Amino acid sequence: MGLRRIRAIQNHPEACVVGICDSDRSLAQWVAHEVGCPWFAEAEELLAHPQVDCIIICVPNKFHLQYVAAVAAAGKHIWCEKPLARTPEEAWQAVELSMRHRVTLKVGSNLRYFPSVLKAKELLDAGAFGETLFLRGWIGNAGWQLKSWFSNAEMAGGGAFLDNGSHLLDIARWFLGEAQEVTGFVATQHWAVQPLEDNGMGVFRFSGGKLAFIQACWTEWHEYSYIEVYGTQGLLRVDNRMSQCLTLLRLRNGQEQAWDYSTLRTSSYQAEMDDFIRALMEGRQPQPSGFDGLRAVQMAWGLYEASRTGRAVSLWGERERRLAEQIAGGFNHG
Repeated sequence: MGLRRIRAIQNHPEACVVGICDSDRSLAQWVAHEVGCPWFAEAEELLAHPQVDCIIICVPNKFHLQYVAAVAAAGKHIWCEKPLARTPEEAWQAVELSMRHRVTLKVGSNLRYFPSVLKAKELLDAGAFGETLFLRGWIGNAGWQLKSWFSNAEMAGGGAFLDNGSHLLDIARWFLGEAQEVTGFVATQHWAVQPLEDNGMGVFRFSGGKLAFIQACWTEWHEYSYIEVYGTQGLLRVDNRMSQCLTLLRLRNGQEQAWDYSTLRTSSYQAEMDDFIRALMEGRQPQPSGFDGLRAVQMAWGLYEASRTGRAVSLWGERERRLAEQIAGGFNHG
């Protein structure tokens, strides 16, 4: 992810890579040489650099909060890869630290910037298929990353639902509104990753009574994601399976329209970086925000608790409402 973010910064006319820090010093030296920037042995040295405006955190989940705290204390803006943290409490701390130090906190999640997803959001906001009723979708991969720290519970914090599931949980909130409650189950069915799950299925209730069925897994051989959104006058399909990148609008009267982006060059990482830099310049909250990242972690852990207890779990309370109001008032902007 670090290399992907570096390329996106290099391709932006008003941004540059100031420096690189990595625990693997030989890797940091090599990347810095390729990029043409200094490398730093310790994060504190990079944070003290006078030209640094923002730090992008691309480290295992266990260390997200540690570096969010350090970057916020240094007064720098923060881009933290998803998931924001291993647990809801760690995610709360990350958001509160960004607000205390009045810096911007963004969570990296490029699914929002797939052209198929952006078109779906545009159509949804325009009421192109009536009032939204429900969403169902899945996201997953074939477990290719499980030989790394992703299969370590202490490092990752959660399994498939916290990992790639956080992308789709974020999209569901973006499309439907605020998540209120969840029930469902997680299971470890194929990979030896206990106590983490390689499959999870949740039913979520959103504001206004809208429902969503969401599945995330590490056994999706036909990866990557597929979403359907139904409305009173029709439906949307967002198809990102394998090499497809397609949005389909089908109305109840039989009219149908499709937008096929499958042959376009992959652009979501660049689009996400471009929007983040615009957000900093315009003084607005980037997407997904720290609050969005917190909510995705809460939704994943809500499903974990529901699976453990066999009971539906509330996802919205007074604490969340107050934080949402504070953020809407711009209190976490630097």
